[in-house]
Order: sequence, then C-alpha cells, then structure tokens
Amino acid sequence: MTEFLYAGCATLILFIGLLVIGKKGKGLPDYIFLTWLFVLLINVSTFIIVIRYNYPASLAGRVLVEVSEASVFLHGPIFLFYTLSLSSTNFRLGFRQVVHVIPFVLCLGILISGLLFGQGVNNSTRQALTILKMISLLIYTTTVIFQLQKHRNRVEKIFSNTESKYLGWLKFLAWGIIVDWVISAAGLLSYNFFGMDIPQYGGLVGNLALCVFIFLIGYFGVRQEAIFNLTRKNGATVLPEEITQVILPGTFDDNGSQKTIIPEERAPILNDKYKHSGLGKEKSLELFGVLSNLMQEKKPYQDMELTLFSLSKQLKIHPNHLSQIINQHRNQNFFDYINEQRVNDVKDALLSDKYDNHSLLGVAHEFGFSSKASFNRAFKKFTGMTPSEFKKKGR
Repeated sequence: MTEFLYAGCATLILFIGLLVIGKKGKGLPDYIFLTWLFVLLINVSTFIIVIRYNYPASLAGRVLVEVSEASVFLHGPIFLFYTLSLSSTNFRLGFRQVVHVIPFVLCLGILISGLLFGQGVNNSTRQALTILKMISLLIYTTTVIFQLQKHRNRVEKIFSNTESKYLGWLKFLAWGIIVDWVISAAGLLSYNFFGMDIPQYGGLVGNLALCVFIFLIGYFGVRQEAIFNLTRKNGATVLPEEITQVILPGTFDDNGSQKTIIPEERAPILNDKYKHSGLGKEKSLELFGVLSNLMQEKKPYQDMELTLFSLSKQLKIHPNHLSQIINQHRNQNFFDYINEQRVNDVKDALLSDKYDNHSLLGVAHEFGFSSKASFNRAFKKFTGMTPSEFKKKGR
C-alpha cells in the first residue's frame, strides 16, 4: 500500500514540475521550487527502492539511497532560499549561499566514502548524522518563520491591501515541516535508540508525513509569484528601508525626469530613527500637510491597489520619505494609515442613507478594501466594533 502512495507522490512531483517548467515568465522562486521538487523526487524514489529491496545490492542504488539520506541537509536551505526569493527584494543566489550546502556535501562525503572504501558507515555515525540533520532542519524552519514575520512587517509598509501578500501558506508549510520533524524524530529515535521495530529503518512514519507535505507543496506552490517586483528602469529594486536623497514636490523637469537636489541642512527631526534620512523637521511637516490635503481632496485610498510607491508618485516624493512622514506624524505604518482613512469614510457611509442598498462587501469595495475579512478586521481595529454593530448603534 505504501509503495503505491510513494509512486503517487513521485507522479505528483513530476506533474507539478512540468507545470512549473511550462509557466511563462519564470523567476528565481520557480527555479528554486524546481530544485526542491527534484530533491523530493530523489527522496520518494529511494522510499520505493527501500520498501522493495531494503538496501539495494547495486552500487547505483546504494549511492542513490545515500544521496537521499544526505539531502535532508538541503531541505532547510532550499526552503529558506525559496522564502527569501518570494519575500525579499534583492535576494540572489551567489557565493554567499554556498556555505549552506556544506553540511550536505560533508554528509554525502562520509556516506559515499564508507560505501566505496569501507564496509559502510557504522550505526553510531549514522545516528550522529541523523541528529545533525534533524537539528539543521529545525533551525532553518524556525528561521523561515522569523523571516515571514519580518516580511509581514515590510508588506504593511508598502501595500494597503495585504491579504495576498503575507505568504501565509509558507508559514503553514513551515509548521507542517515542524510537525513532520516531530513525527520523523519520534520514529527515528524509537528505532535507533529504543529498538522499536519500525519499517524502513524507523523512517516509515516520517516518510508518510513527507508524502502529505508534498501534496501541500503541490497545492500551494505552483502559481506563487514573488511579492516584491517593483523595480527602477535600471533593474535595481526599490526598498522601503533604502536611504536616498529626498525628492520634493516640483523637482521634476518639463520632460518628467527627476531633478537632483541636495537635501537641506540637517534640521532637528522628530525621531532619532530618521536622523540620517536627510529630511528635516520643517520639510517633514510641509510634506505631511501636502499628504493630508491629497487624502481629503482626491481620496487615493479608495484604490484597492494603492501602494506606498504609487502614492509617493502622486506626491512626487521618495517612498522612503512618505513612509517616514506617516510614521513620524501619525505613528503608523502605511497599511494602518491608509486603512484608517478608509474606515473613516466607511463610518460616514454607514450612517447615511446613500448606501442602504449596498451590502457590507459592496461598501468595503467602494472604499478600497479588497475583501470582507480585511474590511472587518480594519473596522474593528479602528472602532472597536464590527461594521454591523457600528451601523446598528449609529442608527
């Protein structure tokens, strides 16, 4: 029965891989994802080999089994690289990432050398490697969870609607790996240290959990795109935390090109966090006034797709300085600032007769919210009650 399950998983991996290969406009996340699928395919193939032949007699079969054993050291780095490629603006694979592959190379070297030049690797060495593999996977998965929290904070500095940007499915996968880790650790420890008779050298329960994980990867990962794809003409990505010179209103020439200006003298500023930004107190106050007027007159927050970048373009200031003045003068990030403006408009709408024939979702869309769930969360955050409760209380 388990052999058919493994064969089904292998088929699923191949199918997902073909979908990704056929995807147009593939980026770095897709290539990392394909690499992960290839490693998983090796793992599942060895599950089938082990269940059929225990430990294969052929050298090629044994090498494949040992490669699969060592590849556990690859899952953590690949998961981290995949997460970074989706959530970070400037992530690239390069020489610095090679260090993450060293444990895999060392482990594979030990296993293959034992296979080629000795009588195989003894049990104590395998047990030590197993413990190190489990520790490595746990460390990398925990790092991914922390990275996703950083990503969440960054998203709220840039986007006004964030539900599709949080990469919550990756956090779900991370916790799935931890559950798989616990199950696998229990099986391997029970087999290696307590003598329990668990098939496939104690790995059966972990292998079955991995199969479930593969189905989850297939469900979530095929169509995922990188979140940050905002670039300049020269290809450099714009970071919200990037420190650059200030761009003030009226600093664009007749051709629409940006003029280069020198920041004003370091005037006292409102927060030490921004002491190196080049945006002084007076200019910060001036720009906040311009922003407030734009909010009142043109209501750009009613655009569901509004971002820090698109709003800064309307104001003709740099995105970093827009983020700075919102934080300084309202003590909010971009996400909260925009959604509070939306909620204030919705409050007025709910108390008027104009929207009596609109559903709450219709009202949410009218004022820039992308979903009812995000609308309800924002409304309760800024009013302490749900839209329905507010409407009933106001009437």
